[in-house]
Amino acid sequence: MGGPRFTFRSSGLGRGALGPRASLPRGGAARVVRAVLYAALLIATQGLLSRLADAAGVAAPDLFLLTAMALAWRLGPAPALAAAYGVGLGQDLLGGGVLGLHAAGLAGAVLLALLIRRYVADSGPLQVILSVVGAVVGEWLTFGLLAYWLRSDLITVRVLLTTVPGLLLGTLLAYPLWEWAVRWGMGPRPGPQEQLA
Repeated sequence: MGGPRFTFRSSGLGRGALGPRASLPRGGAARVVRAVLYAALLIATQGLLSRLADAAGVAAPDLFLLTAMALAWRLGPAPALAAAYGVGLGQDLLGGGVLGLHAAGLAGAVLLALLIRRYVADSGPLQVILSVVGAVVGEWLTFGLLAYWLRSDLITVRVLLTTVPGLLLGTLLAYPLWEWAVRWGMGPRPGPQEQLA
């Protein structure tokens, strides 16, 4: 009769006990499924483009770089860097190369893309072109710094002259179509007013 009385809340993962940030993204489970399907599409498409580009003797567009940039446009600076590092680490694990090289490269790419986002107004195509060029430059600067630091001959002048221009052009050309896939998988890119909130 006079014992303690307990009340349980059945708030689940919403705005209850775990706080407002613990809920699923808008769209709930469907959005999570779209993100997983987007990741599968990213892996399959990048693999197919890499095979086709190797056969043609050119560099494939870097869809992992475009994914990291898409995350940078949708997240704040610190989460964007962590997400880009995670995307690059996934690329390293799938590619079987030097573990952490693409992870650091994509983090460097997003760092430059964030700098461009900060200083160039959301002006549509100009910001996109500058962001893609800046991200490719940031990625390859990071690769170069890591190769120098590790005393590796992974990045040579010949590689820079033959790979980077084709990669940049391919990534710029792939951006409009891949942006459609990003919007489907991650949702629309927030406008400048939404990013200020």
